[in-house]
Amino acid sequence: MQPKTWWQLYFVKVVFHRKGESQRWACLMRCLPAPAKRKSVMVDMETATGWPKTKRIVVVAMKPQIRGRIRRNIMTFLELGAEVVIVNSTPRDDFLVGLQHPNLSVHFLDPQSLAVRYNSWVSAQNQKRQARWDASKTTAYKGSAPVQGAPRPVRSELPDDTGGRLKRTSQETSRWRRALRRQRNRAQKWGVRQARTFRKYRNQRIRAVVRPLHRVNRFLEFWLLSAKYIRGLAPDLVVSSDLPGLVGANVAARHLHRPHLHDCHELYLESTSFKTYEKCLLRPIESWFMRRADSVVVVNRTIRDVYQQRYSVQGTVLRNCGAAVPQSVLENPMDLHDMLGIPPEASIVLYQGGLAEGRGLEVLVAATSEFPVGIHTVLVGSGRERESLERQVSELGVEDRVHFIPAVLPHELPAYTAAATLGVIPYQPVSANNAMALPNKVFEYTGAGIPFVASDLPELRRIAEEAGCAAVYDPFNPRELAQTITDVLGRDKYATYRSAAVSFGQRNTWENEKLILISEAERLAGSFATAAFHDSSASTGGVHSADT
Repeated sequence: MQPKTWWQLYFVKVVFHRKGESQRWACLMRCLPAPAKRKSVMVDMETATGWPKTKRIVVVAMKPQIRGRIRRNIMTFLELGAEVVIVNSTPRDDFLVGLQHPNLSVHFLDPQSLAVRYNSWVSAQNQKRQARWDASKTTAYKGSAPVQGAPRPVRSELPDDTGGRLKRTSQETSRWRRALRRQRNRAQKWGVRQARTFRKYRNQRIRAVVRPLHRVNRFLEFWLLSAKYIRGLAPDLVVSSDLPGLVGANVAARHLHRPHLHDCHELYLESTSFKTYEKCLLRPIESWFMRRADSVVVVNRTIRDVYQQRYSVQGTVLRNCGAAVPQSVLENPMDLHDMLGIPPEASIVLYQGGLAEGRGLEVLVAATSEFPVGIHTVLVGSGRERESLERQVSELGVEDRVHFIPAVLPHELPAYTAAATLGVIPYQPVSANNAMALPNKVFEYTGAGIPFVASDLPELRRIAEEAGCAAVYDPFNPRELAQTITDVLGRDKYATYRSAAVSFGQRNTWENEKLILISEAERLAGSFATAAFHDSSASTGGVHSADT
């Protein structure tokens, strides 16, 4: 008879479960029928109420600042009514740059490589040794200070039972003691020098091993920390930005059975900052985890084709279009002529962005000396190359025609852009990343209604030919750049270029481009609580951002 009720089960357990009869009990338990599972009623709020629930989206990145593309992505998710959690490494103080919203939260991780940890350990050990040394100096040696008024040591005879030997209490004994003390001090100093030499050699050898792997090791630490932290957030969608955010986001999304959307801003590993061995280590990782992502969006067609050829990844193109510039800004731009002391009738050639190596800024400065009278160059931004550019300006004697403006906040930048006559994108193909780039400046210039002159690179040439709002030149030839700018600013051509720029800028805005991002997000995570968000945003004021 098989027991079915609770008291039957208890009887079987009491009677048969005795010491030495564990096998019999196991056999009985296997014979018992499996307990019936309690039916649980799960209420789907989306189905029951008709309103989509609030989605939680986790954005994973290692950015010093929330700007450009990732900023627009976050703002789009907030506008959809989603709760956004940013998981990022320790950034700069102005990380969010004015981006505020009640549904936005940030968590900073502190990934430390082996090189950083070892340096911290060495510093802690040095501080401990210094503390011990300071403590030893404050403790006086016993008997080292002479006692005032004490009698001088004398030489006395010992009792007869000692064999008539003399007890050495004279100055000779003191000399022996001082000699032994000197030898001990010398030995201690020698030991300190040897220990210091050994530590220096050890630190050099260990740092020589861990320092070249600092970046890769830091990525690994961030992947481990981010994957662990995301698991506790229970997101509906995980979004990663470039390789630093890819691995941790994918591991956590797979563990939680959640969709993963990867955003490729560029050919990340083709940057000039990566060493060859770093690329060899990181490329297989990027290939493996990018293929595991549920969806991949790429910045332009050229980079999409490269990823498809390398990793067999079918990406969706999502360009870096900027937000539409308000009409009030276009009608009342910043008065750069008055700010910089430029004659009102002069034309302004504008570059905005980082003053970094590989941007071709030295070619732009050199081309300024070839400009006709009445054309000035303005560089808005900051970076490491500013000092070298200022020296070049001084050497060429064009201080009155090249002007520098420090970096401005994102919401102020359109006013500076709209005040220029012509934009310039002088990128040089120093790497595959630069050669295939589609910079934000294309949409920032045309959004402000000004044409631009750009390096002859694939994506820039395609826009120049299809839209007619730009002209291209050899990125290493200052004279050709000067000639191209002069031609575009000519009276018979400039109106055509400007009209094409206005038309291109009105068509290609983030308000239109973000529909691609929304489509991919809803395909992966379902519909968003857009209607509910609009009701709540009326009272909270919506997204408070420098870009809106």
